Amino acid sequence: MSIADFGVHFRLDDNLVHVAASVNGAPVSAVLDSGTGGVLLDLAAAERLHVVQGASSGSAIGGGSGSQQLFPLKISNVEVGGAKLSNVSGFALDLQGLSKSAGFPIEVLVGEPLFGSHIVKINYPARVVELQPSESSVTCRAPIPLTLSNGVPLAEVTIRAVKDGPSSSLHLIVDLGTRHFAAMIGGPFLKTAAGKTLLKTGLQQQIGTGTGGTISGTIVRVPELQVGEKRYSELEVALTDEVKAFETGFADGSLGVPLWSSSVVTFDYPHHSLCIEQPSQPAGPAT
Repeated sequence: MSIADFGVHFRLDDNLVHVAASVNGAPVSAVLDSGTGGVLLDLAAAERLHVVQGASSGSAIGGGSGSQQLFPLKISNVEVGGAKLSNVSGFALDLQGLSKSAGFPIEVLVGEPLFGSHIVKINYPARVVELQPSESSVTCRAPIPLTLSNGVPLAEVTIRAVKDGPSSSLHLIVDLGTRHFAAMIGGPFLKTAAGKTLLKTGLQQQIGTGTGGTISGTIVRVPELQVGEKRYSELEVALTDEVKAFETGFADGSLGVPLWSSSVVTFDYPHHSLCIEQPSQPAGPAT
């Protein structure tokens, strides 16, 4: 089976991987989101598609100071780029705030059910997502180890707050939904000496919008961030205490799209690996 059999073109809208998809055979506007450990369906879309919802089962732990109720549901079929998912468990919630922020309708966020059952290669320069069966092999010059927690990928990262200073080790979500910064960091790190040093160098402002509403934080530059063998210099990152996933200890923060927006990034959940390479280098499933 060739790569083209499971390829789909995408639009990079507000740095989100915006793809055409279908839910129970009906077309929907979808976003691929590795930071989502499931499938999230907008409440209005669920009503339009007659997807039955259960009683509220808690609140989302996404970004923003507000709280979003989650309504469990079961979707018979979700299709993205030739990949078909059946009997998908997910949640319905209000995605209208996220849609308004992004500037286009977001009806579905597709996470682990797709990423966990396929190798997902996102070629940003070509605007193509290539999907391969999970048993495919991946060629990568410098694979980055991933751990999976509740269907969400985390990578170990080291960061320096001061040039030539000590480094801090963090576990960050590899998040296609972190749109505007190479990284967002919160949790205990902000109370460390390194975190306090960085906070003094920036100004607090609105830094984004999550499922819980707007997110405020502090934009700073870090001298160095290392992911696996890859070292990045002078990156713009955001510090915030308004992302519940960071404050509850699930992760220390997230890596975002500006880190790989000129690259090809391959999520290989089945082999717990991430690959970030330039388009001229081999990356992704071998045929």
